[in-house]
Amino acid sequence: MKELDFKQGRLAFNEETLTMLPCLPDQVEMRVRLYLVDADGLRETGFFDFKQLPEMLVSNKVLWLHLSGTLSSDFWRELKDFLDLTDEQVKHIRSPHSKAVFEDFHNGMFLSLPRPSVSERVDAIEDVNLFFQKNVLVTRQFSHDNAFSLVTHRLMERGEFFSPERADRLAAELIHDVVEAYFALLQLGGTRLEDIQNRIIQKPGKKELALINRAQQVIWIFLNFVWPIETSLQIMHRSANPVLSEEGRVQLAFRQDEAAAIVRLFETYRAMSYNLMDVYVSGLSLRTNDTTIILTVIATLFLPPSLIAGIYGMNFNIPEVHIPAGYYFCLASMFFVSGGLLFWLKRRGFIDL
Repeated sequence: MKELDFKQGRLAFNEETLTMLPCLPDQVEMRVRLYLVDADGLRETGFFDFKQLPEMLVSNKVLWLHLSGTLSSDFWRELKDFLDLTDEQVKHIRSPHSKAVFEDFHNGMFLSLPRPSVSERVDAIEDVNLFFQKNVLVTRQFSHDNAFSLVTHRLMERGEFFSPERADRLAAELIHDVVEAYFALLQLGGTRLEDIQNRIIQKPGKKELALINRAQQVIWIFLNFVWPIETSLQIMHRSANPVLSEEGRVQLAFRQDEAAAIVRLFETYRAMSYNLMDVYVSGLSLRTNDTTIILTVIATLFLPPSLIAGIYGMNFNIPEVHIPAGYYFCLASMFFVSGGLLFWLKRRGFIDL
């Protein structure tokens, strides 16, 4: 399959053409959200500049920066100085990636995940980058569609019950949110497959065949997204980086299991889409059988009487002259032969009347 172009970080999915095209302008307004984790839990505060962050790290357990839009070179330079990043690390955080990527660095861990945006359909796929150190988490997305709004509100509602000591625990929650988005996608896909199956059962045709092919292609597209996610989380879980705590490692094990379940479900759906072809062929066979039954009934009703009438009419002795009831006898034989054939076909199970 052709590698998808993630130059803008977000691709809109067209269900009609099965294409994914960039859907963001070249410049998107810069937005920075700052979250803090202390003894009372997760809370949001205002971000002004990087000078305030060292003081916040002293009085808080974890600092989370969520970046969106097009950020300036000055901002990236200040972020680089604040976290003591290399140019390669900045490039990883700043740039979009076409598939899930994990990189293990001496001073942190980087993970990039494609996240589907799902409503009543698949709206888009957006790349989400995560980089975390011991007490600092940086997330990067390219649109203003806050990917982690729901999980953020959920964690805030938990209050003091969610107060991790390190950033890896918060990162695990965000990874869980990305994986959950694929479960929502699977739920939507399962409904679509059932609709296709019902249409095939009711009236299989060329449109239904096109729907089957489209479903197979869509499932294959998303399988190419979820396979690298499972691999990346597996490598991340096995990492010996001291940035990853034991609690974070346990949570990553859960995320890895969830990703593996996603892959298995997509593969199951892929098998179901191929089984739909069998249902389609069976539906066509049923329609062919119905047509055959109709033709058989027509032939049974009209061919024997036609043969009898032909033989009777070609008799130059004119049977009515010698046998006055010959005409009625001929009609009776026509009905008897046709009725007998229909009864025999019904008895043998060849037709269902």
